[in-house]
Amino acid sequence: MTLKCNLRKLMYEHEIETFAEVIRLTGVNRNTISKLYHGRRLDKVQLGTYIKVCDGLACNLNELLVYE
Repeated sequence: MTLKCNLRKLMYEHEIETFAEVIRLTGVNRNTISKLYHGRRLDKVQLGTYIKVCDGLACNLNELLVYE
């Protein structure tokens, strides 16, 4: 089983073009946003960080993360 992050898809749906805008909306640092965007080391990201992203993008956790 693997964890998949849909940040790229959500950015497209919200017409967000840059990491800077995601950072502004979420308060999450650039390195973490990059990890989420590229799907790297998702198991190392804290739950609170995922919640910040969900709050900033007005989405549910199950829209951001998929466990396959």
